[in-house]
Amino acid sequence: MSGNRTTLTVSEITAQIKGQIESQFSRVWVRGEISNFKHHSSGHMYFTVKDAGAELRCVMFRGFNQSLHFKPENGMDVMIQGKITVYEPRGQYQLMVQLMEPAGIGTLYLAFEALKKQLMGEGLFDESKKQPLPAYPKRIGIVTSPTGAALRDMLNILKRRAPQVDIIIRPALVQGDGAAADVAAGIQALESMSNIDLIIIGRGGGSLEDLWAFNEEILARAIGDCSIPIMSAVGHETDVTISDMVADLRAPTPSAAAELASTSISELSQTIRHQKNQLHRALENRLNQLWQELDHLVDRQSLQHPRMMIMRNREKLDIIMHQIDFSMHQFLSMKSTKLKGFEKELSVLNPSDILHRGYSIAFSDDGSIIRHADDVNAGETFVLKTGSGRFSAEKKKMLPNSD
Repeated sequence: MSGNRTTLTVSEITAQIKGQIESQFSRVWVRGEISNFKHHSSGHMYFTVKDAGAELRCVMFRGFNQSLHFKPENGMDVMIQGKITVYEPRGQYQLMVQLMEPAGIGTLYLAFEALKKQLMGEGLFDESKKQPLPAYPKRIGIVTSPTGAALRDMLNILKRRAPQVDIIIRPALVQGDGAAADVAAGIQALESMSNIDLIIIGRGGGSLEDLWAFNEEILARAIGDCSIPIMSAVGHETDVTISDMVADLRAPTPSAAAELASTSISELSQTIRHQKNQLHRALENRLNQLWQELDHLVDRQSLQHPRMMIMRNREKLDIIMHQIDFSMHQFLSMKSTKLKGFEKELSVLNPSDILHRGYSIAFSDDGSIIRHADDVNAGETFVLKTGSGRFSAEKKKMLPNSD
C-alpha cells in the first residue's frame, strides 16, 4: 500500500510551495495597517501589515526604504508593493516590500507632518534657541540659486538700502535631488568664513514638490547647528517650510528678507544724530546736577568753617571738573571716530568724490549721460564734467578698445 504513495520531504513540498507562490505573486499591491514596526541598525525595516482578518509579515531592505519621503509608524495605513517570498528554513512567507505609500493622504504632506512632529519634540523650533539678528550687519551671506529672480531682488534691495554691506553669495541647488544637502553645505561653508554676521537662505515660489528641499531633515539640522543667525526666505508668504520653523527668523519672501536684514543709510544717519543729541542732553543734565549738589554743600557747611569749606569744595570742584572734562573728551573722541568712519564709508558712494579722483562724466547736448563711445558721432560736440568744472569737447574719431 505504502509503495503507491507519493511522498515528499519537507524540503521538497516547501520548494514546490515556494515556486507556486513566488511565481504567482511576483508583483502585488497590498493595503494594511503597520504593526510591530522595527527599523534595524542595519537600515532594514521589519514590520507586519494587518487588517481585521489577517496579517502579513514584511521586510523592506535599506536599498528600497532610503527613498521614502515619510517615516513609517505603527498604526499607519499604507499601500505597499512588492513580491511574496518563502523563507524555506522556517516554512514562512513574507512580502518583500519595494514601494510604500501612505493610504488616503499625500506622501509629501505626511512626510512634512512627520518631520515637523519629530523636530518639534526635539526642541528645534523653541524660541529659546533663536538667535537675535544683528542690527547693523557688515557682511551678509546668501545661499540660493545664482540664476533665480530671488537673488536679483535681494541684491537690488541691499544695494539700494545698504550699499556699505558686503554680500557673499554661495550658489546652491534649490530644487531636485541633492538640493537640501547643497544648501546645508552652503551654510557650513559660510559659517567657516570669518566675519559673516548673517546668513539668508531661500528661493522663489513654487509647488510643494519644488520647495521640498527646504523640508528635508539634513537642511533643518544644518540650520539648527549653525552658530550664525539664519533668516529663511522660501517662496511666497503662504509657503511655510521646515526651514522657516527652525531658522532664527522667517521672512515671507526673499525681498522681505533683504529689507529686514538691512538698515538704510538714511535710517542709520538718523540714529546717529539721535544718539548724539541724547549724549549731549545726558552730559548737560549731569553737569547741572553736580553744580546743584555743590551749591547745597556750600550752603550747609559755610556757617561752620566758611574759609576751609570753600577751599575744600573748590578742590573737589576742580577734581570733578577735570574728571568731567576728561570723560567728555574721551567719549566725544570715540563717538567722533565712529562718526568719521561712517562718513568715510558714505563719502565713497558720493559721485562728486569719484570725479575729484580724476574721473569724468560725458553728457550729450540734450543733457543725457553718454555711456558708450558710439553714442556720439565723429564731429559732434559734447560736455565733459570733472571734479572742478565742465567744458565742451568734440569727438574726432573712434579709437579701438584698450585695457
